[in-house]
Parts: sequence; C-alpha cells; structure tokens
Amino acid sequence: MLSDKMAKKYFGDDEVQGKHFRVNNQFDLEITGVYQSFPDQSHWHPDFLVSFSTLEDDNVYGRHGLETNWGNNAFGTYILVNDQFDPSKVQAEFPAFIDRHMGQEAAANNYPMPSTWTNLFLQPLTDIHLRSHLDSEVEANGNINNVYMMAVIGLVIILIACFNFVNLSTARATKRAKEVGLRKVVGAFKNQLIFQYLSESILVAIVSLGLAFVLTTFSIGWLNDFTGKSLQLNLLTHATTITIIIAATVFVGAIAGVYPAFVISGFKPALILKGQQGSIKGKRGIRQVLVVAQFATSIVLIIATVVIFQQLHYMNNSDLGYEKDRVVTMRYYGDGLANNYDAFYNELVKNSAIKNAGRSSRIPTGRLLDSQGAQIQKGDSLVSTDVTIKNVRVDHTFFDTYGIPMSAGRNFSKEIKSNDSLGFILNESAVKMIGWTNDEAVGKVLQYGGVKGQVIGVVRDFHFESLHEPIVPLVFQISPNFNRFSVAIAGSDMQAGIAHLEEVWKEFLPQRPFEYQFLSDEYKALYESEQKQSQLFLIFSGLAILIASLGLFGLATFNTLQRIKEIGIRKVLGASIPNILKLLSTEIVVLILIANLIAWPVAWYFMNEWLHGFAYRVNMNIGIYILAAFIAIAIALITVSTQTIKAAMTNPANTLRHE
Repeated sequence: MLSDKMAKKYFGDDEVQGKHFRVNNQFDLEITGVYQSFPDQSHWHPDFLVSFSTLEDDNVYGRHGLETNWGNNAFGTYILVNDQFDPSKVQAEFPAFIDRHMGQEAAANNYPMPSTWTNLFLQPLTDIHLRSHLDSEVEANGNINNVYMMAVIGLVIILIACFNFVNLSTARATKRAKEVGLRKVVGAFKNQLIFQYLSESILVAIVSLGLAFVLTTFSIGWLNDFTGKSLQLNLLTHATTITIIIAATVFVGAIAGVYPAFVISGFKPALILKGQQGSIKGKRGIRQVLVVAQFATSIVLIIATVVIFQQLHYMNNSDLGYEKDRVVTMRYYGDGLANNYDAFYNELVKNSAIKNAGRSSRIPTGRLLDSQGAQIQKGDSLVSTDVTIKNVRVDHTFFDTYGIPMSAGRNFSKEIKSNDSLGFILNESAVKMIGWTNDEAVGKVLQYGGVKGQVIGVVRDFHFESLHEPIVPLVFQISPNFNRFSVAIAGSDMQAGIAHLEEVWKEFLPQRPFEYQFLSDEYKALYESEQKQSQLFLIFSGLAILIASLGLFGLATFNTLQRIKEIGIRKVLGASIPNILKLLSTEIVVLILIANLIAWPVAWYFMNEWLHGFAYRVNMNIGIYILAAFIAIAIALITVSTQTIKAAMTNPANTLRHE
C-alpha cells in the first residue's frame, strides 16, 4: 500500500491499484491500495506498507526465520485492547515467555537466562512520540521534557510581566491617591474600588491577548521552521483551547492586579487629602522583592544559556578519536557491489582526490544496537563473560578510512592467508572490562556470536556514538554483510572528490541513485536538540531581561522623581554628581547582588541535572556565575543610568524654587 503522497508522486492522478513496484531490484510487489498519510503528531510516517506475509519469502526473510529468530529486534508489535485490559497481568508473563523461547539457545552456549539481560514491556501508543526513547525507535522522537521546559519558561516570563505590573502599579499609586480619596469621600466602598482596579488589570491582559494572537500569527511560520513541526493556529475550531486561553488570560490579569487593587483601595482619605502618602510608604519592600525575583529569574536563564553554549562548543571541538570532517557516507548496496567490489574500490582510490574507502554495518554517529554473547577461554574451557560487547562488521580498510589507530596487535589484512575471517579486534574499553591489558588481549581466544577465533588487535577507544553515551565495549569482525559505505576525501577540494565518487558510482551502480551525506553534518544532527535549546534560551533570557529592565526603568523613573527634592538639597549642601549617582545606584546594585545569591544555587542545580544527560561534559566553574552577575548588574545600571544621570545633573534651583 502507498501513502496518498507517494501515490501522487509516482502515479499522479492515475489509478494505482493492481500496478506493481520493483523493490531493491529484486521483488515485484503488487499495489493493493492507498492510505491517507499519517498525521504529523504520529510517532512514524511510513511512505509504503508491505504485508507481513511478504517476509515469508525465503529471499526476503523466510518463514523459518520468523518462527525461530526470537532474538531479532526488527519488529514492533501493536495490540488493540478493550477497556478491561490489564497490562500488568500480561507483563508479568513476559520473563517466562522470553526464557521459554530464547532460553534453550542461551543454555547451549552457557549464557545467562535471557530474562536476566533483556525484557519486554507494554506502553500506550500515545506515549511513544514524547516518552518512549528506546534504542530501536522507528523515527526520532520528541521529548516531553522539552515541552515541560518551554511551558515553565513561558510561565516564568508571564510571572516577570506580572511582577512588573505589580511594581509599576504600586509605584504609581500615589498618582491616583487623590482620586481614591475623593471617591471614598463621595461614598465609594472598598470592594467597589477593588473591582474597578481588578477590571483595569484584566482589561490590560485581554488587550495583550489580542496583540499576542497577532504576533503568533506572524511568528508561527518561523516557529515551525525552527522546530521542524507543523503547528497551526486554528483556535476557532477548538472551542476548548480558546476557552482555556481566555480563562488563563483573565486569571493572569486578576493575579497581576489583585495586590495593587488592595493597596490602592486601602488609602485613607484623611491622610491623602492632607497631602500625606500614608499607607503607600510601606510598599517599597514589596517592590524590592519583586525586582529581586525578576532579576534572579533572568540570571538563571543567563547562566543556563552560557552553560549550554559551553557544552555545545565542547562537543563540536572534542577529539572524537576518528576523522569526521572530510568523510562522506552512503548506503551500501551488496546486490550490486558484492561481486565486483575490489574493482569498484580500486577505480575509486586511483584518483588522488580519494584518500580511502571502507564498508561497515554501522558508522560513527549511529547507535550501537547489535550485541551477542561473548565467551573467553580460561584453561581448557570457554567461560561466559558478563561484559556486554556491542559488535560492528567492518572490512579491511574501515579503520584506515576513519584514521583510527591501533593500540596493540594489527589491523585486518587481505594479505593474511586466513583472511581474518575468524579474527576479532576489540576496543580498549572491552579489553579493560574483560580484565586484560592491551598487549595481553592479542592472541586470546574469544567466542562471539557462535564464532570462535582469536583477538588479533586492540583499537584505540573512540566515540562511536554521541557524547551523551559513554564509550562501550566493542568487537569488530570481518563480514560480507554491510549496510554503509564511507569515503575519506583527500586534500582540500571536496567537490573534486565527490565528482569522482559520483562518476565511479554511476559506472558500477547505474541503477542506484547517487546519494551521500557528510559525516560532519550527521554529527551535528546528534546535537540538534541542544542547538535549538541554546537558541531558545538565548531568546528567552533576552526577553526576560528586556521585560525586567522595562520594569526597572519605570521603577527607577518613579523613585527618582520621588527623591528629586532630596537630591536638590544634597547638591546645595555640597554633594557631587558622582556621590549622587552612587546614592541612586547603590540600592539597585544591592538588589541585583541579592538576586544573584538566590539565582546561583537554582541555576547550579538545574544545569547540573541537564549536564548529567551527557557522559562527557564541561565542568561548571565560578566564572560562569560571575559573568552572569556582571551582565545583570551592567544591564541594570544601563537601564537606570538615564534617570540617575538626569537627576544628578538637575539644577537644584529648578527643584527647590517652590520650597
């Protein structure tokens, strides 16, 4: 069956049912129907669906293999159940099920029972996309933690905006003091005043919601490009969503306005109408707390941004133990190259633009998912080792292509009479975990996956997988079964090397498309999530700082106006401009320092947890926190500088003329 997109691509508007497809240049499959493409939020998006019975063909997989290869992890199983289904009862039977079907082979090879080292489990289909993250996923998954992180940061920015509203509303309260006093004199009740000011706050939030819809409409295209998603703003067709958004907006408006409403409504008319500020004087402490909270949040985001950038720089510049910058990789087609690979290889490397080429079952940047039981010789018998050793099938030129050196012994060689078909190469981690030294390992008897042979060499450890994963024990074997083909380009002219590769490819494989990837691009793709996180944190921290600075600017403006006569008197008594600037800035600096003391342990905890997702990571140092403090103080001082300088340079005669 074809998806509707593939049917359109290959057949246009023609009827497709009953037509045939040639697959892998080996099989003719009949098209029986067209299905609607899976939705974007699905955990997989197949272009073609082939009946499972097709695998019964011995040329594809074979009925016998389907019935006996219980260790094969190539298939996923979907179970349709009713509401009374109890998954725990089924999962309780899985260990016995595994041992029943795989235990006989394990016992024959002196391996532990399978249920001790592998397991089956059930999970809801709707959990796969965001919560699964297994080794053999059909497609790369999303991550629910990223969803939570974005939600938390969005909530934090809303809280900063609410803090701003509270700060500025209470700071401006004296401007409305006479209005409140007059309203109370003519009969207004406190609850009426509270309702009035809460209504004003909610109205501001609703107007902001309208502006947010406009901004979202214009920015959602960029967001989809950035995230690789296909989010849509179809709120009119989702009544529940629009209801939640409106309710949340009203709630935010009420939360932001409730404190200022109670403050303003609590003014005493007798004091206000006499020109005294009365109850507003005690609210300064609340405003300072909110400023500290705003900047503490901003500092956490600054630290997070710096740490993420440092980790990305570390990953992009780490010594991986192999060459990645001048290597291109391709799919290997054994049906077209197996019988004449030597001629293909010789034609390829005779051009000086090609340094070397090699075949393998997997390539660096991929996951290591293949493993079998290992046994080592002790005395006259083979003994199972509890070390899980992953395996990769390679040819004689694989290590030379990637520039991976040997630590002991030798590389695979075509010149050896046995052709090394019974030889093994281990990495240093495998040798160490087994309990050998590198030199001791060479010549040791090893049985792996039913093949008994000798260790001929030890290769230096290298990062086959991403830096999220530790270097694991590895065994390399010579095998005719490969999936990937790697080519190392020589010199600086990449285009000349790729052009020659294409020419040779089309000569030997004219029926196969010439498609290649740069290994360096595949390496960067390993950290695409972190790259986007760093950009998002940069945007969010900038936004948080901007909002906090706007609030601080408004607060500084108000505080300066409140102290303008004090400043005039100080200048008359001999205070210099630097003294006035110090007076007005000290309070701000103290608040930012307090914000740093609060932000540092919070940032350390969360970023330490984030870094633990990498087996290889940077160490956070005090310099990051000092840098964040310096940035926060500098931004705060720049924000208030226009007002403080203006106040310090004001002529006292202008401010004291009416005294």
